Amino acid sequence: MTILDEIVLYKKELLSSHYYHEKLKTINKDTQCNQPSKKNTLKSSLVNDKELSIIAEIKSKSPTVKQLPERNLTQQIKDYETYGANAISILTDERYFGGSFERLQQLSKQTSLPVLCKDFVINEIQIDVAKAAGASIILLIVNILTDEQLHRLYHYACQLDLEVLVEVHDSQELQRAYELKPEIIGVNNRDLKRFVTDVAHTNQILAHKKDDFHYISESGIHNQSDVEKIVHSGIDGLLIGETLMKCDDLSQFLPQLKLKKVKSCI
Repeated sequence: MTILDEIVLYKKELLSSHYYHEKLKTINKDTQCNQPSKKNTLKSSLVNDKELSIIAEIKSKSPTVKQLPERNLTQQIKDYETYGANAISILTDERYFGGSFERLQQLSKQTSLPVLCKDFVINEIQIDVAKAAGASIILLIVNILTDEQLHRLYHYACQLDLEVLVEVHDSQELQRAYELKPEIIGVNNRDLKRFVTDVAHTNQILAHKKDDFHYISESGIHNQSDVEKIVHSGIDGLLIGETLMKCDDLSQFLPQLKLKKVKSCI
């Protein structure tokens, strides 16, 4: 059983225990008098910006990193926004990533940027909780969903006026994603069995990509050199978490990653 298999099993256990239904009640109660304001879309920056867009992530740990530096997360969000991030990603998984929907609810109020709820979605109730907590984007991971689930959850999120980042890990999953005709596709550079990353994975997956979509390279990006290796794949943006959480000077580092977009030539 891979780490991803374990996480999905955990999500099924939470569903069976009515965790998400109780969470939805709590979050709805807290937000009745304070509904989040309408935010700009991630797509708008992907379409209009000449530089790569950055989805900057808030995370505390992961299965491969047991503890990241403790940060003032409100200040981290402000720094992301100040130094050029185009969207914020907030992990909500508690057991494996040290996140929570309460964190999403609190931090989504601290930024005018669109906010991605980063979780392992397998049921509509998780999308309901994400939206109630202030997310404007959700993640759907092709690897953990059947075609029926993928289509159903994608269209459900769209009906709720949420953007969807559809994540793929290989060429076969990319073809499955294309069937949805999604606006935004994320290419995860992480090997799902070993959980190691290689940014060159983006180039490999997008070597024969279709041009009518916006692509985000996710995971394993540590410096400007990594971005230079993949910018020619035709990506429109990057999702970066661990590296930004470890960085002590975002004012210099984050802007260096926003390279000018390049028309695909791989």
